Amino acid sequence: MRSLVLTILLIAATAILGALAVWQMREGSLDRLLGAAPVELGERIYPDFQPENTARISLRSGETEAVFVKTPGGWVATTPWEDRMDYRATLAILTLANTTIAVDRVERDKLDPAAAGLSAGNTEIHCQDASGETLAHFRLGRRTPWLHLTEGENPQSIPTTYLLPLESGRKSHVYAATGDLSPLFKDGFRRLRDHRPLQFNPLALGKIRIRTSEGELTLGRADPSAPWRITKPLDLATDPATVKTLLEGLFELQATTIAERSDVTLPSITASAQNGQIALSHFGVEGETVLEILPAETPEAREALATVSDRPETVFTLPLKAEAEIVSIADLPLTVNDLRDPTLTNLNIASIRGIAIETATTPPVLISREPPAPWTATIGGKEQTANEQRLFDLLMAVTSTRALSFETDAAPEDLSPWGLDRPILTLVFLAENNQTLSISFGLDKRGGLFAKRKTSPTIMRIDRSFLAKIAVNAHDWRHARLWSFYKVDLTKLTRTQGGGPPLELTYDDRDTSWEAARAGKDVSADLDPARANFILTTLENLAVARWLAPGDEAAAKALAKPVLTFTAAENTIDDFGDIIGSKTRTITLAPDPATNLIYGKLSSDPSPFTLDADTFLKLSIPPLDD
Repeated sequence: MRSLVLTILLIAATAILGALAVWQMREGSLDRLLGAAPVELGERIYPDFQPENTARISLRSGETEAVFVKTPGGWVATTPWEDRMDYRATLAILTLANTTIAVDRVERDKLDPAAAGLSAGNTEIHCQDASGETLAHFRLGRRTPWLHLTEGENPQSIPTTYLLPLESGRKSHVYAATGDLSPLFKDGFRRLRDHRPLQFNPLALGKIRIRTSEGELTLGRADPSAPWRITKPLDLATDPATVKTLLEGLFELQATTIAERSDVTLPSITASAQNGQIALSHFGVEGETVLEILPAETPEAREALATVSDRPETVFTLPLKAEAEIVSIADLPLTVNDLRDPTLTNLNIASIRGIAIETATTPPVLISREPPAPWTATIGGKEQTANEQRLFDLLMAVTSTRALSFETDAAPEDLSPWGLDRPILTLVFLAENNQTLSISFGLDKRGGLFAKRKTSPTIMRIDRSFLAKIAVNAHDWRHARLWSFYKVDLTKLTRTQGGGPPLELTYDDRDTSWEAARAGKDVSADLDPARANFILTTLENLAVARWLAPGDEAAAKALAKPVLTFTAAENTIDDFGDIIGSKTRTITLAPDPATNLIYGKLSSDPSPFTLDADTFLKLSIPPLDD
């Protein structure tokens, strides 16, 4: 008898173990029968979740259900409406499922579901793959009182919410899980519906057609790496920064509300010609996506209705006027003059070989070079090394100046209304390939400044301050270095400040030593050699800020009462390095309090100059420790 009972028990045990083995082979584990172990604190609640495998997201809150499926064109809603899902909402849901961490846990029967917000009416999220297998299924409750602190050098606090896994086989635990998606799930999941009317890949965009009350234009490019150009109504270069603003604005443009087309009364088709349009075309894709912006009800209206061709059942309410922190239609550059390149020129500075400066009142100036030689200025048949600062100012002006407005793109034969029949300034640029660019500048009767390229019918208005950046006088182009002065040749430096007695500094270059005397008294003991050397180095490298015309009245007036004077006695040297004589040169400096300019003059030069304040301060350092 015993052997029979034992045999039956062994057979039963074997059957059970075999069934469990088959179950484990089919399910991968015995979690459904025995329950999965709870997630360890600090670990991901869904460690095996892979966002890219998700093909369907179902949401439920009370009686409201929303279903989203992945399509080749992106995520779309099938219930309760058929429309595009906001990709940001998709990303938020999948990121939460993929990364949420268990901060704390409690057995379900020890927690009040209503207090935790985990009643059956709360938001339930179900992610499935293409075959319908569950990847993650959970219910989200309220925020917990705890914050999770991230690791690293700059830890961040993350809110946590009550999360109840709903997969069969999970032991009944509730977790305090990182992340909070509750703002997404308000208003019956309406916020998950994409409020952006246009969805596009900026890199694959090939054409943008725009229609406004000011007319129509088309932007296009030959391939994704080519620059954008205005192709209609004129062929014009665009401003890259403005095109970038347009693309970013179109991508971020968002409706304040959206509605079903069946619930909205739209204007009749006869009014469609008055509608604004923005149409996008992608490389390799037939047709275009058209955003149709309906006329506002009143000129003061801040919003307007709109439709888009690839979402025919949706009506958008778009902001018309500029608003803080949102993109409105008013923020979009939608006209030719908004989008065209407003810079005066797009010169390739490295290719320039010559610049001619012509005015009606001064001799022509020719600036030229053959690399690697430096720039030279030829004025009245005389050639000299060009002033690099004046050249820099000119090149910066012509490449950075932007049009204030475009007067016309079809200049008539009579250019006198803009003063361009008799230009006050003409700039001609010669490139290394012998191409030329000529720009004329004129003043109208009101003093407005206008510019026109020789080969272009466009006339643009520019700021009159442009003229001050173009040096047109011969003395402007003198090299900035004041003199050829070397301390090795210096024998004595006399410094006079204001009406005080002169300080005579004797210099010996052999041992770089100094002696000082004032009013016939030796004051060498009070001399600071480091300061004397600093002043000498400053004098040796002295460069003017700007040369002035001989007889400049403001400079003559200021220099009549000099504040600082240096007289340098120097040896003159022949080609063999032998001393053959001596010379004396004096620099006189005087600031003008009215203009904050510092004027100067070298005794052997008829032209005064201005000096920058920093250099003047260096020369004003007292050499003696008084």
